[in-house]
Amino acid sequence: MILMRAVRRYPLLKNFALPVAAAALCLAQAPDPKSVAASAAADLKDFERVCGACHNTSLVSDIRTEPEWEETIETMVSVGANATADQLKSVMRVLLRTLTRVNVNTAKASQLPLVLDIDEATARAVVKYRSDHGDFKSLDDLKKVPGIDSAKLEARKDRVVF
Repeated sequence: MILMRAVRRYPLLKNFALPVAAAALCLAQAPDPKSVAASAAADLKDFERVCGACHNTSLVSDIRTEPEWEETIETMVSVGANATADQLKSVMRVLLRTLTRVNVNTAKASQLPLVLDIDEATARAVVKYRSDHGDFKSLDDLKKVPGIDSAKLEARKDRVVF
């Protein structure tokens, strides 16, 4: 309200105030890196608790797709894995962060953040870039997407399918 009055009173503020306000809103909604790390640590603890109750968690080592991991979790629950729904979500997030591959030419934006270690806005940019420019053919094509961190992508290149 105060911002709108100021913009009417000082028209030049419109050129500066609205972009600054929009940027502030985006920053306020961005996840805090500390809370993301804490969440990842909590997820790992649940993963160790749930999966480690039946077997050594180092046995979980192959890279699969998200549907394959979902099927594996369902199988584990059917044979007696004991976990709450929230713990199973934590287990899935750990698997997505560490052992999941994704086809960047068919994935929805919601399937990309944890696997590629990108935020949701960058995931949407990947899907938009793909729809505007066609399928990705290589990692170099994917690196052209605005917001992609080349180093993070290189570290996960074995998890990207074209």
